[in-house]
Amino acid sequence: MSTDNQKPVDLPTPAMKHELEKRGWALSALSEAAAALARADSTDLLVAEVCSAIAAQGPYVLAWVGKAENDENKTMQVMGGAGSALAYIENIVVSWSDKNISGMGPGGLAIRTGKSSVVVDSELDEGFVSWRELARKFGIRSAIGCPIPDGEAHPFGVLLVYSKVPNAFGDSEVQLFESLAQEIGFGLRSIERQHKLDDEIHEKQKTQERLADALKATIEAMARTMEWRDPYTAGHQKRVASISTAIARKMGWDDNAVQALYMAAMVHDIGKVAVPSEILTKPTRLTDLEMQMVQGHVESGYQILKDIPFPWPIADMVRQHHERLDGSGYPHGLKGDQICPEARILAVADTIEAMATHRPYRAARGLSAAMDEVRSEAGEKLDTKVVDAAFELMDANNT
Repeated sequence: MSTDNQKPVDLPTPAMKHELEKRGWALSALSEAAAALARADSTDLLVAEVCSAIAAQGPYVLAWVGKAENDENKTMQVMGGAGSALAYIENIVVSWSDKNISGMGPGGLAIRTGKSSVVVDSELDEGFVSWRELARKFGIRSAIGCPIPDGEAHPFGVLLVYSKVPNAFGDSEVQLFESLAQEIGFGLRSIERQHKLDDEIHEKQKTQERLADALKATIEAMARTMEWRDPYTAGHQKRVASISTAIARKMGWDDNAVQALYMAAMVHDIGKVAVPSEILTKPTRLTDLEMQMVQGHVESGYQILKDIPFPWPIADMVRQHHERLDGSGYPHGLKGDQICPEARILAVADTIEAMATHRPYRAARGLSAAMDEVRSEAGEKLDTKVVDAAFELMDANNT
C-alpha cells in the first residue's frame, strides 16, 4: 500500500514538552492538595498538608500560606509551609503594603490587587530583587502568589509556590493554582464555621448543665421544705430517689431517664403540704377519713407540679406512684401499661423505703420484710422486672 499521501506526524517540540511537563506538575499538585483539603479538620493541618502535597511535586521546592494581617505594617503572617526550601521563609519579612520594598513580591502584590502575581525568573524580575540573593541560596528561580479569597477589604491571604526552574507558571498553571487557592479559602472557612458550631454546641451543653443543676437544686430545696413539716419522713424522698435510680440503672436506663426519675422521686410526696401536719405526725393508726386525706397527696402533688415546664412529665410520674398494675391503686385505678415506667419504679422504691423505716404509728419492719412484701406483690400489683432488679441490687450488696 502506498503511503505517499500520508502526512508526517509532528513530533512535540522541546517547548511543547516543557509546557506539558509544567501542566503535569501543577495537575499532580492540585490533585494531591485536594485530597489533603478533604481530610483536614484543623487550620494548621489543612495548611501543612496542602503545602506538603504541592512541594512533593516536580520542581516545586516550597509552598506556603500567608495571612494578610491588618496591622500598621500590613504584615504577612506565615500560617505554615513545606518543601526542601522551607528555611527560606524562616526569617523572611513579607508585607502587603505598597509603601516598602517587602510588599513588592508576589505575595504582597496578590493581596493588594486581588490577582495572581507571577515571578517568571527570580534572576530577572525587578520586584524580586530584595529576595534574589536568598532565593539563589535555596535554588529558587520562579514563583507564583495566588490570593486566597474572602477577606473583608482584601483577600484573606495568599498561596505562594516556588519552583527551582524558571518560567514554571504559565497561564494554565496560574488557573490551576488559583483554583487551589479558592479551595483553601473554602476549607479555612468551613473549619472556622465548624469550630464556631462546636463552640456553640459546647456552650449550649454548658448552659443545659447549669440549668439541670439549677433544676436539681430547686427540686431538692422543695423536698427539704416538705420534710421540715414532717420530721418523721425526713430523708424519705431522698432515700426513695436513691433506691429508684439504682433500680433504673440496674435495668439499663440511660442517664437522661435516670435523671428524670431522680427529679420525680425527690418530690413524689410534695402533695403532702396539703395534708394537715397533725395527721402526718399522728402517732396512732389513721382513720379512714384521715387516710383519704393522705391519699389525696398524689393529686395535690400533680396540681403543684403540672404547670412547671420540666423537660420530663414529672407531674404524671408523681401522680401515678401509688397506682398498681391490677388497678387497686389510687387516685385513678390505672392498670398495666397505663402506668408509666417511672411510676412503676417509684412504687417499688417507695414501698421498700416506707416499710424499712420508722413511722409515727409503727416501728420499722426492716428491709427483709419490705423485700418479702414487694416480692409477694410482684406481677400482681408491682412490676416484676422492677422487683427483680431490686433483689439483684440487694443480693449484690450482700455479697
